[in-house]
This record gives sequence, structure tokens and C-alpha cells, in this order.
Amino acid sequence: MRKSRVQTAETRARILSTASQMFLSKGLGTVGLRDIMAGANLTPGGFSKHFQSRNRLIAEASNEAFDRAYTMLENEAVGKSPTQAIERIVSLYLKQSRAKKKSYLCPLAMLGAELSHSDPLVRAIAIHGYQRLIQLIANHLLHQTRSKALITASGVVSTLVGAITLAEIAPDSAMASAILRNAKILIKKRISQP
Repeated sequence: MRKSRVQTAETRARILSTASQMFLSKGLGTVGLRDIMAGANLTPGGFSKHFQSRNRLIAEASNEAFDRAYTMLENEAVGKSPTQAIERIVSLYLKQSRAKKKSYLCPLAMLGAELSHSDPLVRAIAIHGYQRLIQLIANHLLHQTRSKALITASGVVSTLVGAITLAEIAPDSAMASAILRNAKILIKKRISQP
């Protein structure tokens, strides 16, 4: 019996969601297609019916993760003053480090070094995600000219990604907390400048 289009779409979405979660929590290099298919309660042979290649799956899973993180951060900024919005975005972004329950994760922070060795499509999606985060923050830097806001926002995003990356590899929670705290302090000083 053939699957309906709805069932096929649901299966594809399940594979994509499973892959996104596994890649972000374990890394691109350690997660194989068999792992993903098993995590989605499917047989490995069914993969090629839904995706052209592992690289295509990584690209789509990364895009899904960026969409999820961006939407969550954007929604948290609604109705807040520009300063409150940025502070909320920064706080939430930094909370993804060492969180017990990770409902969102940013591929830039979780997979940064691995993304640099990925397929060009995967790298393009990562850069697009980076640019979306810059725009999100720049949109709240109303006290700066647009060009200066984009430069500031780029520095903020780079600081956030670097802080998460370093906190994730820190040998203990005290060092991880210090890294995140110092990034937050630096960003707060930077965004308050005209």
C-alpha cells in the first residue's frame, strides 16, 4: 500500500526534526543516517525517499533550527522597549548553553566549527541565519544609525556565538558561567553606546 502525500510529508518532517535535534545536541560528525532514522523510528532504507543526500538533510535541519530559534527570539522581543528587547534576546540566546532542556538551539553556536567544513549549501544557510540574527538585533538599536546598528549587531552576534561555543567546552560550570556573564556585560555596554 502506497503512503499518502500527507503521510509522506509527516514522515519527512519527523526525519527532519529528529535530525535537527540530534545534529545540534551531538554534532554533525557523530550522527549518522542510521542514528537519525532509528531516532525517527524508521528503517535506514527509507531515507533516500525523502532526501537527496546527507548534506541536503543537514542543510534543511539547520534551516529548521535557525527558523525555530529566530522565531522564538523575535517573539520574545515583541512589546518591549528596544533595550529590553535586546537584553531579552541576549539572555535567551546565552541560556542555550548547558541548559537541561533545550527547546531551541542555534546552529552557529552548537555547530560552528563543523559548519565551516560543510557543503556550500549548509554554509550558505548558516550565513543566512547569522544575517537574520544581525538584522533582528539591529532593528532594536534605534539610537544608532542603521549602518552603525548593523556593525554593532554583528559584533553582538559574534560575541554571543563565541560565548556559547566557549561555555560549551569549559571544563566546569564556574568557568562557563563566567564566560556567559562577561559576554552579557560586554554586550550591554556596547549596545548602550550611541
